[in-house]
Amino acid sequence: SEVNQVWSADFKGKFRLLSQHYCHPFTLTDNHSRYLLSCEGTFRESEAFVRDCLARAFLEYGLPEVLKTDNGQPFAGTGIAGLSRLAVWLIKLGIRPERIRKGHPEENGRHERMHRSLKHSLSFGNRRATLEEQQAWFDSYREEFNRERPHEALGGLTPGGIWVPSPRKWDGKTPEVSYPEGAKVYRVGPKGVIHIGKRVFLNQALRGEYVMLEEREDGLEAIIFNRMDLAYYDRRKQSIIRID
Repeated sequence: SEVNQVWSADFKGKFRLLSQHYCHPFTLTDNHSRYLLSCEGTFRESEAFVRDCLARAFLEYGLPEVLKTDNGQPFAGTGIAGLSRLAVWLIKLGIRPERIRKGHPEENGRHERMHRSLKHSLSFGNRRATLEEQQAWFDSYREEFNRERPHEALGGLTPGGIWVPSPRKWDGKTPEVSYPEGAKVYRVGPKGVIHIGKRVFLNQALRGEYVMLEEREDGLEAIIFNRMDLAYYDRRKQSIIRID
């Protein structure tokens, strides 16, 4: 992989502040350089919080090609392609959501190793009384992790010695999806359904969006959202074939 090709995101796992409130750290890393892009604490895991953290990172550092996560909320859903509203937003930004297999955290091994390092540091008297104080510690930890800790896997360099911002800049706007003129385009209804001769359920996360159907081999049609194949539709059997 290359710098900014794949980023990984996850919640580390909650721990108690000295006030006994639970803190949930959200973390974001660049897979190639191990650079810790974000480490933000919150009292409650939510899509809005994750989206805000990602938006700040995208504005400051540019866009990755892929965002790798586990299958939990808010990263994944249960409809086609495992999409959540967060994943739909990423696809509209030109970022491909990629999820590890369930029960296989080793597929995000570099990110998990960073989590172990963070957990180890927290165990040495680095829990704070308030979320604001804990965030100040996260910020200093991130600076130390990126600038002062050499990594054997990086040939003795620090993540900050390798990582550079992405050339794919973001202006903070979410573009609307467009398709070629003459394409077969369908609007996804409020319940996640499109009408193609019959009602076909896709995913509620796609409500209000437009998808394209494109003929492929064997009489199948690819269901495409912003250049990403989500599933296939078999008109003969009038059924969806999932590919996630």
